Amino acid sequence: MLAGMEYRGIEYTVVQGVERGKWCWTVSLGDNISKSGQAIGKEKAVDQATHAIDRALAVKKLQLIPPGRSD
Repeated sequence: MLAGMEYRGIEYTVVQGVERGKWCWTVSLGDNISKSGQAIGKEKAVDQATHAIDRALAVKKLQLIPPGRSD
Protein backbone atom coordinates (compact mmCIF):
# COMPACT_ATOMS: atom_id res chain seq x y z
CA MET A 1 0.00 0.00 0.00
CA LEU A 2 1.26 3.45 -0.91
CA ALA A 3 -0.77 5.81 1.26
CA GLY A 4 -0.39 9.55 1.77
CA MET A 5 1.65 10.22 -1.35
CA GLU A 6 1.89 13.76 -2.73
CA TYR A 7 2.43 15.16 -6.22
CA ARG A 8 2.55 18.89 -7.02
CA GLY A 9 1.11 19.64 -3.60
CA ILE A 10 -1.92 17.35 -3.98
CA GLU A 11 -2.34 14.17 -1.95
CA TYR A 12 -3.21 10.86 -3.55
CA THR A 13 -3.27 7.20 -2.54
CA VAL A 14 -2.54 3.97 -4.39
CA VAL A 15 -3.67 0.66 -2.89
CA GLN A 16 -3.60 -2.90 -4.12
CA GLY A 17 -6.98 -4.14 -5.32
CA VAL A 18 -8.68 -7.43 -4.54
CA GLU A 19 -7.90 -8.92 -7.94
CA ARG A 20 -4.35 -9.98 -8.65
CA GLY A 21 -2.32 -7.21 -10.26
CA LYS A 22 -5.06 -4.59 -9.97
CA TRP A 23 -4.28 -1.32 -8.16
CA CYS A 24 -6.71 1.44 -7.19
CA TRP A 25 -5.84 5.13 -6.98
CA THR A 26 -7.64 8.14 -5.50
CA VAL A 27 -6.79 11.83 -5.78
CA SER A 28 -8.18 14.37 -3.29
CA LEU A 29 -8.75 17.67 -5.11
CA GLY A 30 -10.34 19.53 -2.19
CA ASP A 31 -13.87 20.84 -1.64
CA ASN A 32 -15.14 17.24 -1.37
CA ILE A 33 -13.96 16.55 -4.94
CA SER A 34 -11.97 13.44 -5.73
CA LYS A 35 -11.02 11.36 -8.75
CA SER A 36 -10.31 7.65 -8.70
CA GLY A 37 -9.54 4.77 -11.00
CA GLN A 38 -8.01 1.34 -11.39
CA ALA A 39 -4.98 0.11 -13.28
CA ILE A 40 -3.10 -3.09 -13.92
CA GLY A 41 0.16 -2.62 -12.05
CA LYS A 42 1.31 -0.23 -9.35
CA GLU A 43 3.38 1.99 -11.66
CA LYS A 44 0.46 2.45 -14.05
CA ALA A 45 -1.81 3.42 -11.14
CA VAL A 46 0.70 6.04 -9.97
CA ASP A 47 0.98 7.36 -13.55
CA GLN A 48 -2.80 7.66 -13.85
CA ALA A 49 -3.10 9.43 -10.49
CA THR A 50 -0.39 11.97 -11.32
CA HIS A 51 -1.93 12.53 -14.76
CA ALA A 52 -5.30 13.24 -13.09
CA ILE A 53 -3.57 15.81 -10.87
CA ASP A 54 -1.91 17.44 -13.89
CA ARG A 55 -5.29 17.68 -15.67
CA ALA A 56 -6.96 19.19 -12.60
CA LEU A 57 -4.22 21.79 -12.19
CA ALA A 58 -4.31 22.65 -15.91
CA VAL A 59 -8.04 23.40 -15.66
CA LYS A 60 -7.46 25.64 -12.65
CA LYS A 61 -4.67 27.47 -14.48
CA LEU A 62 -6.92 28.10 -17.49
CA GLN A 63 -9.64 29.47 -15.25
CA LEU A 64 -7.23 31.97 -13.66
CA ILE A 65 -6.50 33.80 -16.94
CA PRO A 66 -8.70 36.90 -17.17
CA PRO A 67 -11.06 37.03 -20.19
CA GLY A 68 -9.73 39.01 -23.15
CA ARG A 69 -6.10 38.60 -22.14
CA SER A 70 -3.85 36.99 -24.75
CA ASP A 71 -0.49 36.30 -23.09
